[in-house]
Amino acid sequence: MRRLGLKDNVLAGRTAVVTGGGQGIGREICLALAGLGAAVVIAELSAEDGLATETLVARTGGRALFIQTDMSSEESVTVLGAKAREAFGAPDILVNNAILCPVKPVTEMETELWDRVLAVNLRGAFLTVKAFLPDMLAAGRGIIVNLVSTDAMPGLSAYIASKEGLVGFTRSLALEVGDRGVRVVALGPGMVDTPGLRRAGVVLAPVLGLTAEEFFKVSIHPAYEGLMPAADAGLATAYLVAELADEYHGEVVDGYTVLERAGYLKPPVEVLAEAVNPSRLPPEAAPATRRPATTPSGLPEAGSGA
Repeated sequence: MRRLGLKDNVLAGRTAVVTGGGQGIGREICLALAGLGAAVVIAELSAEDGLATETLVARTGGRALFIQTDMSSEESVTVLGAKAREAFGAPDILVNNAILCPVKPVTEMETELWDRVLAVNLRGAFLTVKAFLPDMLAAGRGIIVNLVSTDAMPGLSAYIASKEGLVGFTRSLALEVGDRGVRVVALGPGMVDTPGLRRAGVVLAPVLGLTAEEFFKVSIHPAYEGLMPAADAGLATAYLVAELADEYHGEVVDGYTVLERAGYLKPPVEVLAEAVNPSRLPPEAAPATRRPATTPSGLPEAGSGA
């Protein structure tokens, strides 16, 4: 956290709910938020994964509670809310990270699977917001981060449709809460090395004309030689929560930009300047210092959690 310039207790007294917190980005978000002093509720369908994250947080000196949750079930999310309040008080940080991401073309996808993806990825975010937003509004403070992807990708129609829906949900919700102290942000972490991406990449690579090895070496940011480590995506989420939620209220921001703002990554123009003499580059070759505020990959970043 010192590389981010954050104090270890900057989130002391706060309670965070992280959906899909059992593996991948979700696990790293739990560890990062706990490292900043927040009590963390791990909402995860897999008991094995959820308990493993709870144990890891405890080993680092943090406070965490795993609550088995089916994000598509209103009853399950209601139980999540009750148990979270009982354990740590009303949560004032919510990170909607849980996903289901099958790789199937539309012509081969069962209607039931399509419905299940939207139920977990989009309906689940609606249910958690409905469960925790009233307490946030009553307290006059709260942060909601929805993890998104927006770029098209073959075989991921259901996943991308649900994530595009989350972008619209984020923007509309930000307008609903207005200036009442709650901040709502959509975060596209980037092309992140997670179990979900490893599974999907094996299927996606040949569709994109790549070998699996080539696919996993794809880099969106010159600071990385391949995929972004999941731990860095966790740090980006934590920094967004701690420092930038006001600025990006109602907007979409990517993880690379957040880490650049934190001073954790050098902007692409600085990385390039270290490799070549910038005075020798024509003006049109100079890279932009900030990417568009959308997810750079459209690929599954988070663990399934559902």
